[in-house]
Amino acid sequence: MNILNIKFNLILAIGLGVTGIFSGVYWYHGAFSDVEFRDSMYGPYDFIYFNRIGSYETLGSDSIKLQNEVQEQFNRAHFIGIYYDNPEQLKDQNQARASLGFYVENSEKDKIQAFLDSHSNFKFVQLPEVKSYSTSFPYKSYFSFFVIKDKVYPKVSELVSEKKLQPYCLVESYLFYQQHKKINFDIPYGEHSQRYFLF
Repeated sequence: MNILNIKFNLILAIGLGVTGIFSGVYWYHGAFSDVEFRDSMYGPYDFIYFNRIGSYETLGSDSIKLQNEVQEQFNRAHFIGIYYDNPEQLKDQNQARASLGFYVENSEKDKIQAFLDSHSNFKFVQLPEVKSYSTSFPYKSYFSFFVIKDKVYPKVSELVSEKKLQPYCLVESYLFYQQHKKINFDIPYGEHSQRYFLF
């Protein structure tokens, strides 16, 4: 009987320990923080990008390739993804549309044309300043994207439904050069917001 008690207590302790570790990881990645959108302004940016149709689940390889290509020519590029579809509302997940790209600081704008000349699949557009519903979320590691899926995207769906934003796009700005890395989420609306639809 004592042996059974010891085994039970050991299993219980291990279970609590694993739960504690998992909760700690989740807390570290912002799982218990509130997500609230606020009125803001977004842009303007000179956006260098390519259009992509495919599952959002496989974006990782394209994002890594994009970063490698861009960092060969620019010292500091700021990456942006513009997403046009809610995967839960698509019949075919492989038809999800996105515009992936970057903008650079003024000191490197003279390199843009050379980049476009050597990368024929990229396009250039001036994204205007627009009104936006905006929020941000801390980025700790790749695991942050799994937390974002649970924390941020449901709030996006709620806001889009509440404000009757159809069609809409979600702009994700990956601010990884700051001391406190984060991802900004913006939903452009109002005048000029249609210029963010790049398909």
